[in-house]
Amino acid sequence: TVHMRDIRKLDKMFSTSNEPSITVRQQAILVNCDPVRAVIMRDCCFVFLPDGTDSLIAHLKSNFKLHIADASAFEFAYNHTIYALEAILATICCIFSTQCKQVIPLGRSALEKMTKDESMSELESLRSIKNSMSVLESQLGGMRRLLMTLLENEADLHMMYLTKLCENPKLAQDLFCIDTEDVESILELYLQEIYSSQTRVALMAQNIVNTESIVMLKLDSKRNFLLSVDLSLTLLGTLIAMPTFIVGAFGMNLNSHIQDTEYVFWVVFALCGLFILVGYVVVVKYLKQQGINMSWTY
Repeated sequence: TVHMRDIRKLDKMFSTSNEPSITVRQQAILVNCDPVRAVIMRDCCFVFLPDGTDSLIAHLKSNFKLHIADASAFEFAYNHTIYALEAILATICCIFSTQCKQVIPLGRSALEKMTKDESMSELESLRSIKNSMSVLESQLGGMRRLLMTLLENEADLHMMYLTKLCENPKLAQDLFCIDTEDVESILELYLQEIYSSQTRVALMAQNIVNTESIVMLKLDSKRNFLLSVDLSLTLLGTLIAMPTFIVGAFGMNLNSHIQDTEYVFWVVFALCGLFILVGYVVVVKYLKQQGINMSWTY
């Protein structure tokens, strides 16, 4: 039987997590796979869709009609509850496939732009796409875990045959006499489809992460180059300021009569230039020994 707490779980307000789930009860299957929520019974199926998802109605109708036709053609292999569940799973897979077709080309286009333009604006755009892919990959991962858990739950697989259990209640006492090969094959089919979509998204997300790392390395290299240039200019400015201060202080405030001596100007000028050159070479050599490269080559 279906309890009120099972119905409440189909509502986002009462759900503790957004993890997809398929709950099997006596004569009912509850599907909670955002944005599709449904209660499947042996003679009817109630589907609940959130606002703004009117486009899913056409997909659900076409999938129900398609699987009803399959059920009529293979009536021994299917029953109403199984084809209803299959129609819902097909719709969910269609949603994920559409999202993959939308986000993967965007990621590929962003990667191509990053190879030509390494600006921060393109990097932010790439991060936005990566976040969208992470959300989609998380949803696909949740759906995959759901199907794998359901395949491992033998009791739930047997209880999915609501029509058989209603027509022959004695089967409930020995569920394992029901052959579940049909529902297992259906779940495995959609598990493969979900895994395929998840792999595509994961590969593109990994490519984005790798590209982002390479771009960050290039930006770090540019930053280090600019820091090296800044350090070199700062060092030159400091070395020039020191003799300038000394010469200015002595030349303007002390009358030493040195200025009357011939060639003194050129001697002082040469000493100042030599101090700057030797000081720069010594500092650069010391920094290089410490592992700091002052080269201007990029």
